[in-house]
Amino acid sequence: MRLPILAGTASRKFLLGSIVFLLWIKLPDQPVSASVETEIMEKWADNFGEELWDLAQTMTKAMEITAKYKAYNARVEHKDGTALIQSIVENVGRMFIRKMDAIKCIINLAEELSEQFEFNETLADNFSYYSSKYSNIDGRPEPEIPETLQENMWMYRNMSLNPDTHFFNISVNTSYSSVHVPQNVYDRYPWVLEALQWSESLDDVFLQNYNSDPALSWQYFGSYTGMLRHYPALEWNREHVDTFDCRKRSWYIETATCSKDIVILLDNSGSMTGYRNYIAQLTVKSILDTFSNNDFINIYKYSNDVEPLVPCFKDMLVQATPENMRFFNEYVRELLPEGYANVKKAFVAAFELLQKYREIRRCNESVSGCNQAIMLITDGVPSNITEVFEAYNWFENGTKIPVRVFTYLLGREVTKVREIQWMACLNRGYYSHIQSLDEVQEEVVKYVTVIATPLVLQGVEHPPTWTHAFTDTAENLLTEADDDEPPRLMIAVGAPAFDRKANHYNETRTARLLGVAGTDIPVEDLDELTLPYKLGVNGYSFIVSNNGYVLMHPDLRPVSNGRLKENYNSIDLTEIEQIYDENITRQIEDMTGREMSPFILELRQHLVDSQFGNMTKLPVRFHYDKMRRVSLEYQDYYYAPLENTPFSLGLVLPHDYGSTWIKVGDEIKRNQHMGLNISDFFMGDNWKVHPDWVYCKYHYLEGHEFKTPEDELRHFLNRLYEPTWKWSQQYEPEPNEKESDGPNCGRKTLDDDAYYCNKELVQLLIFDAKVTNNSYRNWEFENENERKIIEMYNATLRFVATMSGLTRWQFIFGEVEVDTDSEFGDYHKKAIDETWYRSAILQHKIDPKSFVYSVPHESDPPEDGELKVTATMAIFPRDGGLEAPGCVTGFQFTHSLMYDRFMEITSKTTCDGCIETCASESRDCYVIDHNGYVVLSETSNHTGRFFGEIEGAIMQSMVDKEIFTMITVFDLQGLCEYERVVENDAIALLHPMKVFMLGLKWLIAEIAMMLSRFDFWVHGIPSPDYFGHEYDDYDDTRPSKPKKIHVDEEEEYFNRPKEIKKEIVYEPCDKKSNLYVMQQEKFIKGDGFFYEPPPPAMEDLLYQPYFAKRIPRSNLLMIIVENEYKVDRVVLSAQPEVIYHNESEALPCVKTKLNFLPRRRLEECYTEHPDEELVAQCGSGTRLTMQLTVVISTIVSLFVILSMCPNC
Repeated sequence: MRLPILAGTASRKFLLGSIVFLLWIKLPDQPVSASVETEIMEKWADNFGEELWDLAQTMTKAMEITAKYKAYNARVEHKDGTALIQSIVENVGRMFIRKMDAIKCIINLAEELSEQFEFNETLADNFSYYSSKYSNIDGRPEPEIPETLQENMWMYRNMSLNPDTHFFNISVNTSYSSVHVPQNVYDRYPWVLEALQWSESLDDVFLQNYNSDPALSWQYFGSYTGMLRHYPALEWNREHVDTFDCRKRSWYIETATCSKDIVILLDNSGSMTGYRNYIAQLTVKSILDTFSNNDFINIYKYSNDVEPLVPCFKDMLVQATPENMRFFNEYVRELLPEGYANVKKAFVAAFELLQKYREIRRCNESVSGCNQAIMLITDGVPSNITEVFEAYNWFENGTKIPVRVFTYLLGREVTKVREIQWMACLNRGYYSHIQSLDEVQEEVVKYVTVIATPLVLQGVEHPPTWTHAFTDTAENLLTEADDDEPPRLMIAVGAPAFDRKANHYNETRTARLLGVAGTDIPVEDLDELTLPYKLGVNGYSFIVSNNGYVLMHPDLRPVSNGRLKENYNSIDLTEIEQIYDENITRQIEDMTGREMSPFILELRQHLVDSQFGNMTKLPVRFHYDKMRRVSLEYQDYYYAPLENTPFSLGLVLPHDYGSTWIKVGDEIKRNQHMGLNISDFFMGDNWKVHPDWVYCKYHYLEGHEFKTPEDELRHFLNRLYEPTWKWSQQYEPEPNEKESDGPNCGRKTLDDDAYYCNKELVQLLIFDAKVTNNSYRNWEFENENERKIIEMYNATLRFVATMSGLTRWQFIFGEVEVDTDSEFGDYHKKAIDETWYRSAILQHKIDPKSFVYSVPHESDPPEDGELKVTATMAIFPRDGGLEAPGCVTGFQFTHSLMYDRFMEITSKTTCDGCIETCASESRDCYVIDHNGYVVLSETSNHTGRFFGEIEGAIMQSMVDKEIFTMITVFDLQGLCEYERVVENDAIALLHPMKVFMLGLKWLIAEIAMMLSRFDFWVHGIPSPDYFGHEYDDYDDTRPSKPKKIHVDEEEEYFNRPKEIKKEIVYEPCDKKSNLYVMQQEKFIKGDGFFYEPPPPAMEDLLYQPYFAKRIPRSNLLMIIVENEYKVDRVVLSAQPEVIYHNESEALPCVKTKLNFLPRRRLEECYTEHPDEELVAQCGSGTRLTMQLTVVISTIVSLFVILSMCPNC
């Protein structure tokens, strides 16, 4: 049957429509065009950005604050970097003059007192003093006094101590000084008693110095006898073994010896085995402990041949940094003596190396010459080597001897003693015979006196010596130290005092150093004088020594995870300042961070040479936020010398916004004329001032304590209206201060309530408080829309931070109490130094009308309450065509609500279901910040992580497409943790010989304990100074008494299996981090978005297709990933990673190039004197008592017996 043919147009149209409809409902959905899809996603970003902008404007009232700057006549002026550094140098210079005057006054009085003092035995027998170790402290348990000193307890006066704010809350007494005497020096010997008696009158000058300069820290006088008199009086830490000796502190040795070039010749022949090898190791270590960063050394081992102990130190002198000293000690412990001793060849090698450096340093052209010496450590010399000295060290008929020779003869059974004595005596040196371990320290340090001889003989000049940074010893003296507090860095200045009475009655001329006077200066005191508020945001100051080492720098990090770094005081400027040199970056693909740009080398040269000048617009890798964020910036460097010191000061200002600043007038008078009370600008408690800046402060902190810096400021603001108010500086200029020939030891003293203020900073603070005051009084909603958007994001807190260090915050819906009672101002009190402040200033250059949004990094400690997003924007007031950073305003809101709102916006389309939204499982949506850290993600634990760790392939694609730039920053101050395996054999079974050996070991232990209680009192001989030395090889903790075990447990104990223990060691290392920064200009000036569709061939798919769009008026980037495509996982990390150099090279070897960088030799070094040959001291043997000799012989014999049974 045939179907009827539908007739007519209507019927045909109906049939055609039906077919089309059926086909449409059966065919799969067709994707919309890419242009439509990207248009919708663009709209998402735009809508989200506009909503955030509206919220930000509502919360911050930025326009209102900006208008206040103009209303209150803020002036924007050019900042003159040259004038600024001159002002700071003058400030710091006045402080240094006061410190040097203080020690000169101590020296003058010490020399006078010593010369006039006549020893009276009767008076000495009844003399008592304040002992830092043995005096009884009121209210504390009596000290433990050795049995040998208990009969002298009467001579230790009782002390009364109280915590003093100025001295870091250490218990002290500022009415007098106290004395520390080393463990091996008997304080009843006449020469020690004499020093104790006459030096007691130094209290007069100590008190005068402190009363005229209350900022003085510790003052001290270290005598040649080992006695240390320090002011104020304090208690020595009684919980540690006392090995302190002032004569081995860096300030003492450096003052006495200046800088030195030393070559140590270490006998490694076959005779140097066993006990002599141990003595040699300790001798080398003890010598190395006396060196400082100003010294250059090398060690040659010799037997048949002569070789540098450390192969990578060949043909060079290396700086005596703690890192290099440790490296030398490690190699010494690995020596295997063999062969015969070719001492002639060793001396030739040493002389040739020193001659090479005399030519490099142009020692012959210098008035002071160079301190050079060879130190021979051996058990004997086979022959006379006169011809070597004649050829290499005796010039101008033997009247010119540039290199001193010190000889250390080891062991008891020695031959040709006269030969080794002769080597020292005819080469301006000293001979020492070391027979046992306990003699090492006393003999080693004698070279210091010899090298100091020319200085003492000239007897007129007292050249001051400045040390490199060190940690405050007083912190170690505290019985209860706070491990969480970072160590306090100090520098010291010392000067020598000469014994003017030494040759009054002696027929033989002597040259004796009376001692060294010194004082410590906290590095933070220097930082306070560099006007950080005037340097501005992202500007900073730094100080570099004559060696190019950094003394002060915001990126100097002496501590890592609570551990003091070994090389904290020998970090070179080239290891901190990260100049970006495109030529180096292009030439070297795998940079190690130790490639030095010509720019940084030139800058370093100027600083080391104490020049005055500047270098502008240097490109740098500017990192901040704990080296987790980076930006390529241009900086201007200014530098100037700090006169009469080895230091130079540097200032860094951002090239663009660092060249202007906001200048205000006399705000106090202006507000008084307007009838305004300044204190009204500081009402309430929701404000902070920068805790590290000095606004106003009392000279004497003790008795003027304030709970917070804000209380202190309020106090001084109230005093501004007093009739007697005057603006005083901490160090007032004095007429002809620089031209003065001698120290001013009668300088006017200050009364207890004397104070000082930074007038400019206080005026600026008052201005900022007035500008922000009205905006932060009471919050009122202007309309319902404001309330709605604020509640939508739960934006409950707003804040502003200013260039004067003021931070205000306000709670929109009232303050929320938290358990810890910590709020925004407790976490963010440092204004221009906060990460969000820095980021906002940097963002202003890119897009002035935009906010920076950030979340805490994943490794940051959590703040109280729920996770917050912080948004900030910089305000740059304009005046006369110039603009300058004035403040940063911002707010915080709930992270989870931001995510909810983002998902709500990105789930909407203009067409129903035409594209996949962020709510779809086939889409992963992210919002990341300008450094690639995740702000929003569907997975909550992604927040605060680096995006490359999650979507590494896409991050790499964005780098390839120049959406992001990767910048490598280097941490050349790294500290790495290594695990080292230590094997312990099971204890051998007991047998008769074992029992005998255990008895011998017990006897040795008892003798050692007896000796520890019986002090080896030796006149004027120093003991080991490992106190304050953070990297001591010896532990000062005593082992606990073993518990008794039952018989059935003994067998298990002595038959226990071999144990493998693991210990953690920390060593310096280099690290690098690959950081990223978004090129926002690409979106602002370009298409505004980036879309990467899937490739035509799936085998070419390296990463999932994605869409990227900058969220307008922000630092945020929205990324939408099509996750249905499967690709290999790629991980990019922004975490620091260790740089592994050549496997055969340890870090000290890698850093040898630093030894060849320019350095400035210290001035006023005295290396020779025509009367030196008249001083009859060139060496002596050991002078021990018979009883001590017997004891030592016994111990040595026992060690020999034990060595015959190594398994016992």
